[in-house]
Amino acid sequence: MLALTIMIAGFLIGPAPAEVPPGKFQTWLSFKKQPLDFTSDGVTVHVEAVPCPAHPVGDSACRWDGYNNQANVTVEQAGMDSVTIKTDSQSAYARIAVARIRRGDRIPGIIIESQSGGSGGDMTLQLLVPIGNRYRLAQSLSPVDLHLQGQIADAPHDLSGDGNIDLKLEDAAFDSVFGCNACTPRPPKLLTVKDGQIIDESRDPGVGGIFAADMKRLEPLCLSHDRYRNGACAAYVADAARAGQFDAAWNAMLAHYERDGALWEPCDLPPSQWQGHQCPEGHRTRFRRFPDSLRAFLIRTGYLPDSTP
Repeated sequence: MLALTIMIAGFLIGPAPAEVPPGKFQTWLSFKKQPLDFTSDGVTVHVEAVPCPAHPVGDSACRWDGYNNQANVTVEQAGMDSVTIKTDSQSAYARIAVARIRRGDRIPGIIIESQSGGSGGDMTLQLLVPIGNRYRLAQSLSPVDLHLQGQIADAPHDLSGDGNIDLKLEDAAFDSVFGCNACTPRPPKLLTVKDGQIIDESRDPGVGGIFAADMKRLEPLCLSHDRYRNGACAAYVADAARAGQFDAAWNAMLAHYERDGALWEPCDLPPSQWQGHQCPEGHRTRFRRFPDSLRAFLIRTGYLPDSTP
Protein backbone atom coordinates (compact mmCIF):
# COMPACT_ATOMS: atom_id res chain seq x y z
CA MET A 1 0.00 0.00 0.00
CA LEU A 2 2.84 2.36 0.90
CA ALA A 3 4.61 1.59 -2.38
CA LEU A 4 1.41 2.30 -4.31
CA THR A 5 0.99 5.63 -2.48
CA ILE A 6 4.57 6.61 -3.37
CA MET A 7 4.01 5.64 -7.02
CA ILE A 8 0.80 7.70 -7.20
CA ALA A 9 2.48 10.70 -5.55
CA GLY A 10 5.40 10.46 -7.96
CA PHE A 11 3.03 10.33 -10.92
CA LEU A 12 1.11 13.41 -9.73
CA ILE A 13 4.21 15.44 -8.92
CA GLY A 14 6.20 14.31 -11.95
CA PRO A 15 9.92 13.63 -12.25
CA ALA A 16 12.32 15.94 -10.48
CA PRO A 17 14.11 18.48 -12.72
CA ALA A 18 17.48 17.32 -14.00
CA GLU A 19 20.49 18.45 -11.94
CA VAL A 20 22.98 20.29 -14.18
CA PRO A 21 26.56 21.31 -13.27
CA PRO A 22 27.13 25.07 -12.84
CA GLY A 23 28.06 26.75 -16.12
CA LYS A 24 26.57 23.95 -18.24
CA PHE A 25 24.23 25.43 -20.87
CA GLN A 26 20.83 23.85 -21.48
CA THR A 27 19.08 24.38 -24.82
CA TRP A 28 15.40 25.14 -25.41
CA LEU A 29 14.33 24.63 -29.04
CA SER A 30 11.53 26.96 -30.10
CA PHE A 31 10.17 24.69 -32.82
CA LYS A 32 9.50 21.90 -30.32
CA LYS A 33 7.60 24.21 -27.93
CA GLN A 34 8.28 21.78 -25.09
CA PRO A 35 9.05 23.04 -21.57
CA LEU A 36 12.54 22.69 -20.13
CA ASP A 37 13.22 22.24 -16.42
CA PHE A 38 16.52 21.88 -14.59
CA THR A 39 18.27 22.79 -11.35
CA SER A 40 21.86 23.98 -11.00
CA ASP A 41 23.83 25.27 -7.99
CA GLY A 42 20.63 25.59 -5.96
CA VAL A 43 18.70 27.45 -8.69
CA THR A 44 15.58 26.06 -10.36
CA VAL A 45 14.95 27.10 -13.98
CA HIS A 46 11.73 26.59 -15.93
CA VAL A 47 11.49 27.50 -19.64
CA GLU A 48 8.28 27.42 -21.66
CA ALA A 49 6.98 28.95 -24.88
CA VAL A 50 5.01 32.19 -24.60
CA PRO A 51 1.41 31.67 -25.81
CA CYS A 52 0.21 33.82 -28.70
CA PRO A 53 -0.71 36.57 -29.25
CA ALA A 54 1.87 37.89 -26.78
CA HIS A 55 4.38 38.43 -29.57
CA PRO A 56 3.10 36.81 -32.79
CA VAL A 57 4.95 39.04 -35.27
CA GLY A 58 7.45 37.11 -37.36
CA ASP A 59 6.34 33.63 -36.35
CA SER A 60 3.64 32.07 -38.50
CA ALA A 61 3.48 29.07 -36.14
CA CYS A 62 1.22 31.12 -33.88
CA ARG A 63 -1.75 30.46 -36.13
CA TRP A 64 -1.15 26.71 -35.99
CA ASP A 65 -0.09 25.78 -32.47
CA GLY A 66 -0.77 28.90 -30.41
CA TYR A 67 2.86 29.46 -29.44
CA ASN A 68 5.74 31.48 -30.83
CA ASN A 69 9.53 31.57 -30.79
CA GLN A 70 9.67 33.55 -27.57
CA ALA A 71 10.08 31.78 -24.22
CA ASN A 72 9.49 32.67 -20.59
CA VAL A 73 12.49 31.79 -18.41
CA THR A 74 11.46 31.57 -14.74
CA VAL A 75 14.20 31.46 -12.11
CA GLU A 76 13.71 30.45 -8.46
CA GLN A 77 16.31 30.40 -5.69
CA ALA A 78 15.83 30.07 -1.95
CA GLY A 79 15.85 33.49 -0.29
CA MET A 80 15.38 35.29 -3.64
CA ASP A 81 12.27 36.67 -5.32
CA SER A 82 11.16 34.57 -8.28
CA VAL A 83 11.72 36.29 -11.64
CA THR A 84 10.56 35.62 -15.22
CA ILE A 85 12.43 36.92 -18.27
CA LYS A 86 11.26 36.72 -21.90
CA THR A 87 13.81 35.65 -24.49
CA ASP A 88 14.16 37.43 -27.83
CA SER A 89 11.04 36.94 -29.97
CA GLN A 90 12.90 36.04 -33.16
CA SER A 91 15.06 33.26 -31.76
CA ALA A 92 15.39 29.78 -33.17
CA TYR A 93 16.55 28.52 -29.77
CA ALA A 94 17.68 29.69 -26.35
CA ARG A 95 20.57 28.55 -24.14
CA ILE A 96 20.52 29.00 -20.37
CA ALA A 97 23.21 28.41 -17.74
CA VAL A 98 23.61 29.10 -14.02
CA ALA A 99 27.00 30.58 -13.10
CA ARG A 100 28.64 32.68 -10.39
CA ILE A 101 29.15 36.07 -12.03
CA ARG A 102 31.68 37.47 -9.56
CA ARG A 103 34.26 35.86 -7.31
CA GLY A 104 32.76 35.39 -3.86
CA ASP A 105 29.10 35.69 -4.97
CA ARG A 106 26.87 33.89 -2.50
CA ILE A 107 24.12 33.45 -5.08
CA PRO A 108 24.77 32.44 -8.72
CA GLY A 109 23.54 34.47 -11.68
CA ILE A 110 21.79 33.35 -14.85
CA ILE A 111 23.08 33.61 -18.42
CA ILE A 112 20.44 33.56 -21.19
CA GLU A 113 21.35 33.44 -24.89
CA SER A 114 18.68 33.92 -27.57
CA GLN A 115 20.06 32.56 -30.83
CA SER A 116 18.53 33.41 -34.21
CA GLY A 117 20.34 30.46 -35.83
CA GLY A 118 22.33 30.09 -39.06
CA SER A 119 26.01 30.71 -39.73
CA GLY A 120 25.53 34.49 -39.57
CA GLY A 121 22.81 34.54 -36.94
CA ASP A 122 22.85 37.16 -34.20
CA MET A 123 22.71 36.43 -30.49
CA THR A 124 20.86 38.37 -27.80
CA LEU A 125 22.43 38.20 -24.34
CA GLN A 126 20.57 38.61 -21.03
CA LEU A 127 22.32 38.36 -17.67
CA LEU A 128 20.49 38.09 -14.35
CA VAL A 129 22.71 39.30 -11.51
CA PRO A 130 21.80 38.72 -7.82
CA ILE A 131 21.52 41.95 -5.84
CA GLY A 132 20.10 41.60 -2.33
CA ASN A 133 17.13 39.28 -2.50
CA ARG A 134 16.35 40.04 -6.14
CA TYR A 135 17.70 39.26 -9.57
CA ARG A 136 18.44 42.32 -11.69
CA LEU A 137 18.85 42.33 -15.46
CA ALA A 138 22.32 43.67 -16.21
CA GLN A 139 22.33 46.59 -18.65
CA SER A 140 24.87 47.57 -21.30
CA LEU A 141 26.52 50.98 -21.28
CA SER A 142 26.42 50.90 -25.08
CA PRO A 143 23.93 48.96 -27.26
CA VAL A 144 26.75 48.51 -29.79
CA ASP A 145 28.53 46.29 -27.26
CA LEU A 146 25.72 43.75 -27.60
CA HIS A 147 25.88 43.32 -31.39
CA LEU A 148 26.98 39.71 -30.97
CA GLN A 149 27.34 36.39 -32.71
CA GLY A 150 28.65 32.99 -31.68
CA GLN A 151 27.78 31.25 -28.44
CA ILE A 152 29.32 31.05 -25.00
CA ALA A 153 31.17 27.84 -24.22
CA ASP A 154 30.28 25.82 -21.14
CA ALA A 155 31.91 26.75 -17.82
CA PRO A 156 32.65 30.44 -18.49
CA HIS A 157 35.33 31.70 -16.12
CA ASP A 158 37.53 34.68 -15.30
CA LEU A 159 39.95 35.26 -18.19
CA SER A 160 41.29 38.69 -17.23
CA GLY A 161 42.04 38.05 -13.56
CA ASP A 162 39.72 40.75 -12.21
CA GLY A 163 37.42 38.38 -10.32
CA ASN A 164 34.49 38.51 -12.77
CA ILE A 165 33.68 35.84 -15.33
CA ASP A 166 34.32 36.76 -18.97
CA LEU A 167 31.96 35.69 -21.73
CA LYS A 168 33.72 34.98 -25.02
CA LEU A 169 31.63 35.69 -28.12
CA GLU A 170 32.18 36.98 -31.67
CA ASP A 171 32.14 40.55 -33.00
CA ALA A 172 29.13 40.69 -35.34
CA ALA A 173 30.37 43.99 -36.85
CA PHE A 174 32.52 41.87 -39.21
CA ASP A 175 29.54 39.98 -40.66
CA SER A 176 29.89 39.98 -44.49
CA VAL A 177 31.81 43.30 -44.43
CA PHE A 178 34.69 42.17 -46.66
CA GLY A 179 32.86 39.59 -48.77
CA CYS A 180 30.46 36.78 -48.03
CA ASN A 181 29.46 35.75 -44.51
CA ALA A 182 31.90 32.83 -44.48
CA CYS A 183 34.66 35.00 -46.00
CA THR A 184 34.99 37.29 -42.97
CA PRO A 185 35.86 35.55 -39.69
CA ARG A 186 34.81 37.33 -36.50
CA PRO A 187 37.37 38.37 -33.90
CA PRO A 188 36.54 37.47 -30.30
CA LYS A 189 34.52 39.84 -28.14
CA LEU A 190 34.92 39.53 -24.37
CA LEU A 191 32.10 40.71 -22.11
CA THR A 192 31.94 40.90 -18.33
CA VAL A 193 29.65 42.37 -15.64
CA LYS A 194 30.76 45.14 -13.29
CA ASP A 195 28.45 47.03 -10.94
CA GLY A 196 25.40 45.61 -12.69
CA GLN A 197 26.60 46.75 -16.13
CA ILE A 198 27.63 44.61 -19.10
CA ILE A 199 31.10 45.80 -20.10
CA ASP A 200 33.07 45.10 -23.28
CA GLU A 201 36.40 44.01 -21.83
CA SER A 202 38.08 43.29 -25.17
CA ARG A 203 40.56 46.17 -24.75
CA ASP A 204 41.77 44.95 -21.36
CA PRO A 205 45.44 43.88 -21.60
CA GLY A 206 44.55 40.94 -19.38
CA VAL A 207 42.71 39.26 -22.26
CA GLY A 208 45.32 40.08 -24.94
CA GLY A 209 46.36 36.44 -25.07
CA ILE A 210 42.90 35.50 -26.38
CA PHE A 211 43.44 37.73 -29.41
CA ALA A 212 47.02 36.57 -29.90
CA ALA A 213 45.75 32.99 -30.08
CA ASP A 214 43.10 34.00 -32.61
CA MET A 215 45.81 35.68 -34.72
CA LYS A 216 47.51 32.29 -35.05
CA ARG A 217 44.22 30.82 -36.30
CA LEU A 218 43.81 33.52 -38.95
CA GLU A 219 47.40 34.13 -40.02
CA PRO A 220 47.61 31.20 -42.50
CA LEU A 221 44.37 32.42 -44.14
CA CYS A 222 45.47 36.04 -44.50
CA LEU A 223 49.04 35.26 -45.56
CA SER A 224 47.94 32.89 -48.32
CA HIS A 225 47.05 33.12 -52.00
CA ASP A 226 43.44 32.08 -51.42
CA ARG A 227 40.61 34.01 -53.02
CA TYR A 228 38.46 36.10 -50.69
CA ARG A 229 41.19 36.25 -48.02
CA ASN A 230 40.66 39.94 -47.22
CA GLY A 231 38.01 39.09 -44.64
CA ALA A 232 40.52 36.92 -42.78
CA CYS A 233 43.08 39.73 -43.05
CA ALA A 234 40.58 42.17 -41.52
CA ALA A 235 39.98 39.96 -38.49
CA TYR A 236 43.70 39.14 -38.24
CA VAL A 237 44.68 42.81 -38.04
CA ALA A 238 41.81 43.54 -35.62
CA ASP A 239 43.11 40.76 -33.34
CA ALA A 240 46.60 42.25 -33.58
CA ALA A 241 45.33 45.65 -32.47
CA ARG A 242 43.92 44.03 -29.31
CA ALA A 243 47.05 41.90 -28.75
CA GLY A 244 49.54 44.77 -29.07
CA GLN A 245 50.97 43.46 -32.35
CA PHE A 246 49.32 45.84 -34.79
CA ASP A 247 52.35 47.18 -36.70
CA ALA A 248 53.77 43.75 -37.56
CA ALA A 249 50.38 42.38 -38.59
CA TRP A 250 49.58 45.46 -40.68
CA ASN A 251 52.86 45.13 -42.61
CA ALA A 252 52.20 41.43 -43.18
CA MET A 253 48.70 42.23 -44.46
CA LEU A 254 50.10 44.86 -46.88
CA ALA A 255 52.27 42.19 -48.48
CA HIS A 256 49.51 39.59 -48.86
CA TYR A 257 46.05 41.16 -49.27
CA GLU A 258 43.93 40.50 -52.35
CA ARG A 259 44.14 43.58 -54.59
CA ASP A 260 40.72 43.14 -56.18
CA GLY A 261 38.93 41.86 -53.07
CA ALA A 262 35.75 43.25 -51.51
CA LEU A 263 35.90 46.62 -49.76
CA TRP A 264 33.94 48.14 -46.88
CA GLU A 265 32.01 51.15 -48.17
CA PRO A 266 30.09 52.77 -45.29
CA CYS A 267 26.91 54.79 -45.71
CA ASP A 268 27.03 58.37 -44.39
CA LEU A 269 23.33 58.24 -43.46
CA PRO A 270 21.84 56.45 -40.43
CA PRO A 271 19.78 53.31 -41.24
CA SER A 272 16.60 55.24 -40.39
CA GLN A 273 17.15 57.30 -43.55
CA TRP A 274 17.88 54.36 -45.87
CA GLN A 275 15.53 53.39 -48.67
CA GLY A 276 14.30 50.05 -47.45
CA HIS A 277 17.48 48.22 -46.42
CA GLN A 278 19.68 50.01 -48.95
CA CYS A 279 21.85 53.08 -48.56
CA PRO A 280 20.64 55.76 -51.03
CA GLU A 281 22.77 56.29 -54.11
CA GLY A 282 25.57 58.79 -53.62
CA HIS A 283 25.82 58.35 -49.86
CA ARG A 284 28.52 55.69 -49.66
CA THR A 285 32.19 56.37 -49.04
CA ARG A 286 34.17 54.76 -51.85
CA PHE A 287 37.65 53.40 -51.21
CA ARG A 288 40.10 52.40 -53.94
CA ARG A 289 42.35 50.16 -51.83
CA PHE A 290 41.65 47.48 -49.23
CA PRO A 291 44.13 48.91 -46.65
CA ASP A 292 42.33 52.29 -46.73
CA SER A 293 38.95 50.62 -46.35
CA LEU A 294 40.22 48.36 -43.55
CA ARG A 295 41.80 51.21 -41.59
CA ALA A 296 38.57 53.24 -41.73
CA PHE A 297 36.57 50.18 -40.64
CA LEU A 298 38.86 49.46 -37.68
CA ILE A 299 38.57 53.07 -36.55
CA ARG A 300 34.77 52.97 -36.87
CA THR A 301 34.55 49.75 -34.84
CA GLY A 302 36.93 50.91 -32.10
CA TYR A 303 39.94 48.70 -32.84
CA LEU A 304 42.04 51.75 -33.77
CA PRO A 305 41.90 55.33 -32.44
CA ASP A 306 40.90 58.15 -34.79
CA SER A 307 44.45 59.47 -34.62
CA THR A 308 45.97 56.32 -36.12
CA PRO A 309 48.23 57.42 -39.02
